[in-house]
Amino acid sequence: MVNQSLIVIAIDFHIHSCFSFDSLTKPHQILQEARSKGLDGVAVTDHETIQGGLATALLNRDPNFLVIVGAEYSTEAGDIIGLFLQEEISSRDPLALIREIHQQDGLVLLPHPFHGHRLDPNILKEVDIIESFNARETPENNRKALDLARKLNKPTMCGSDAHLAQDIGTCRMAFSTRDIKAELVCKAAQLTTGYTPRYRTSVSQIIKSVKLRHYHSIPYHILRLLKRFLAQG
Repeated sequence: MVNQSLIVIAIDFHIHSCFSFDSLTKPHQILQEARSKGLDGVAVTDHETIQGGLATALLNRDPNFLVIVGAEYSTEAGDIIGLFLQEEISSRDPLALIREIHQQDGLVLLPHPFHGHRLDPNILKEVDIIESFNARETPENNRKALDLARKLNKPTMCGSDAHLAQDIGTCRMAFSTRDIKAELVCKAAQLTTGYTPRYRTSVSQIIKSVKLRHYHSIPYHILRLLKRFLAQG
């Protein structure tokens, strides 16, 4: 049982901004929404760039609110997230990318490991944290992710993977000190999890199709959005 009086900071570690190809959320909206949800910090982890994290950190004027700069990079083995970054990562080779993150004293997070990943033992060995719960994933994939983390004796993390402002804070991690990196590695954080409605993942796919000019796929994703929305209603 976690002593609630010790918890001083709550963070959502997986958020996308308009700097990602599948989100329209502006940095100021991330800060506003996070505070309204009672968060004390966020990690902005845009696809292929730290620019969203840097922009959000620059806008933050609250010394008690933490903005962690990160990015979610695509590799041949699947996505890899770097947290606590200062500079862009140039390599897309998985092991070289991980080395670059560690050279910045960053932490390597393996997000949604059973969605689009090739689970290479050499890569898994170098990963610092495994995302054991992703709000946009299936319960089955989240269960398998938790089993993988336990098998490898790796720290776990949850993340909203928010592509829309309203999904920020769906998952959060609570810490008893401001030494976030230390608590992550020693598995001391408390996880609070929830699922994003499935129809809202279709919204991000529509945004992606528009921003990447894949207009031919928009009708498919609109139809899927409607089916998912009606199914949950």
